[in-house]
Amino acid sequence: MASNKKRKIDNPGSPPMLSAFAARQSLWDVLSSPGADATKNQNQDQKAAETAVELQLSAAESQTGKARTGSALPARPESSRRAKGKRQSVQDDDSYTLHTEKPSQAFKKETGNSDSVPSTPTLTPISLGPTRPESRRRTSTHCSSFKPTKANYQDKADGRVLLNAAEGERLVVHGSYGIRVRQGEATIAGAVLSASDSIYWVYAPHCHAIPVLRTTEDSIIELHPHPASKELRRLAKLSPLFGNIWNEESPTIRISEKASKADATFQIIFTLEDSPKRAVLHDLVSPAEWNRKLAGLVASRKKTPPVVFLCGPKSSGKSTFGKLLANRLLTGQGQSSKRESWLPVLVLDLDPGQPEYAPPGVISLYKILLPNLSPSFCHPTPYLEHTAAGAAGGHCQLRAHAIAAVTPAHDPGHFIECALELFSHYQQRFSSSNGNSNGYPLVVNTPGWIQGTGLDILSELVREIRPTEVIYMSQDGPEETVDSLQSVCRGNGISNVIPFYTLPSQPSEVTPSRTSLHLRTMQTMSYFHRNWYSPSTSPRQQQQQQAWNAVPLTERRPWRVRYRGADRGFVGVLCYDHQPAPELLADAINGMVLALVHVENPAAFRDFLGVADPSQDGGSDDGSNVNGNSNNNTDTQEEISGEVPLIPNPQGCTLDPRYCHALGLVLVRGIDRQRGELQLLTPLPSDVILPATATGGKDLVLVAGKFDTPSWAYAEDLHYRGSSSLRVSTAPTTTSQARTSLSDKDGDSSSSAEGEESSAEEGVSGSTAQSSQHTEFPWVEMLHGSQKRSAGSRVWRVRRDLGRN
Repeated sequence: MASNKKRKIDNPGSPPMLSAFAARQSLWDVLSSPGADATKNQNQDQKAAETAVELQLSAAESQTGKARTGSALPARPESSRRAKGKRQSVQDDDSYTLHTEKPSQAFKKETGNSDSVPSTPTLTPISLGPTRPESRRRTSTHCSSFKPTKANYQDKADGRVLLNAAEGERLVVHGSYGIRVRQGEATIAGAVLSASDSIYWVYAPHCHAIPVLRTTEDSIIELHPHPASKELRRLAKLSPLFGNIWNEESPTIRISEKASKADATFQIIFTLEDSPKRAVLHDLVSPAEWNRKLAGLVASRKKTPPVVFLCGPKSSGKSTFGKLLANRLLTGQGQSSKRESWLPVLVLDLDPGQPEYAPPGVISLYKILLPNLSPSFCHPTPYLEHTAAGAAGGHCQLRAHAIAAVTPAHDPGHFIECALELFSHYQQRFSSSNGNSNGYPLVVNTPGWIQGTGLDILSELVREIRPTEVIYMSQDGPEETVDSLQSVCRGNGISNVIPFYTLPSQPSEVTPSRTSLHLRTMQTMSYFHRNWYSPSTSPRQQQQQQAWNAVPLTERRPWRVRYRGADRGFVGVLCYDHQPAPELLADAINGMVLALVHVENPAAFRDFLGVADPSQDGGSDDGSNVNGNSNNNTDTQEEISGEVPLIPNPQGCTLDPRYCHALGLVLVRGIDRQRGELQLLTPLPSDVILPATATGGKDLVLVAGKFDTPSWAYAEDLHYRGSSSLRVSTAPTTTSQARTSLSDKDGDSSSSAEGEESSAEEGVSGSTAQSSQHTEFPWVEMLHGSQKRSAGSRVWRVRRDLGRN
């Protein structure tokens, strides 16, 4: 009986899919088979025999005095030769020899051992079939290719490290240090460092990408310990955000133990064991497209200086590329190129949330003369130009405006006005289009708000600034943003077309240990704890003598400024956002950050109620009569009330940026109502504040807005006393305190068990409570157990595995 069913024909089919672990296990089985071992041993014996012949020929050459000429430095190590080009086989090239040469005369003179010759290297055959533990050992790309020996690595008694590096070597250095190139040439963070007596100072914490030092030719490099590193690291006593970001936990690897490990401010990462424990290092990566664009911008120097406009999404690498570009423009292409460098370079920083030089909430125009080799919180307060040190030619702030917020979303119109006023200041003084004989380049960095109103802001800035190039730091769109910016750059399509380029975003392999809020807090805290230089300090000494005052702000003497009477020290408080009632103003600004604004002309008070019209005093430009008629009681809040003067602003107006500029930020430490004084803390030196008060404070305005709440300042005294008591006990408790506090700020607990986390928190709070049992901390109230909580309530902790099945 016939059937309509079809029989299935058996076929071998495709092999089953294997997981990564199963595929690796299968590979081990194949490599460990007897046939593979026999072939492997035969190849190794042949290579070892030919290598021995080459070593004998090389030794015979060294005995007869034959040596290569043309370079006084030793030959590049074998590891760097393999990394630079394709690996050559001994069988394919008969001219392949292994040379061992003596160090250069300069290096021998420094080390004091002119007869020291590197020992003959030992070649170890590489096994083709690794054992299981060796195969699991991951090769890190974040380590140095430089291999230290007694011939190319010298450690001095004063903490200096002398390196004789061959061409193509890379050095990953963690910590704070100085670089001096004695011979040859090296690059770091886009800057080309040639041989000179100058020392370039670097801060490289692992919370940021670590810049890699690369040699472009055979070089002799000195690494110096940073003289100001201890001051910055002491800020960890005041906030856990500054803890465990340097090389404290890693013992310094040294060939000769001449210097104390405790005094080491940097650590060269030779292997994975040299990296700090429980920290992931990621080096500063510049994609190939970035390098080609940087080389093109520097090589194509024209009569008109470049104005480069950087834009793109958040965390796309705008600030990083801008830093690399500014460093490359400052140093040029190096000795091998005839292109001259630009000096100085202007930077227009328009990102109020993550500024590079100014404190958060401020946009500014800066002039830089030296490469920037540090994160933003390591250089928060450069000089103002009108000060003695700023006029001497250091890193200086030319002009700044207070947005009073960390995003331009609160007042886009005011943000555009301030940005265009800063660019107008650049055009008048540093642009060749205004008749200046020597123009200087400008790098414009913008916020990462690229959609909606943010796109409108970028389009308006491009139309008004008309840069020479617009670079969008992403190749993944959004398409609407890219099309809109390209349309603005094309204009009418006939003339004045602005070149528009897209570059890939900065690759990010690991999650950063600090969020944007953490970095903004660190920068603000570093700003208020910064010590200023003396007026006679040179620009290069400024980098060396950077200092911080690691004492709680509650222990520092504030500025006492009167706010009552005719001789008060400022006009009043102007609120850009919420308008509090006059009787509530003191409570609203107490303990908050304000901007100190210097009014150059009464015309800055546009459309304000109660402030005198500039026409009443003839519109004088000296700004000597900001309040207008002294008999007018409506200038600010009535003085009869005795409260802090408030400038009426019911319409939410802002100061005209053409007639005022920001000096810096102040923190209201307290308000003395009996004396009628504000207690203000600020890092601004006296030579900045006193000239502004020459007119009796009639030129100063305190601006309140949407600055971040300085909660870090409230807990400084608590952390400071807690760290002092913990130092007496055990060191691991301090580490747990830093990690626990940091995880609490993140809102995400660690992966450890809840019981361990609770014990760590209790240990920290307990030790702090013991040290402060009879001490009251300003702004901080310590609660124990269910104190001031409803009955039956307890502290809830969010675990990372919440919601898992």
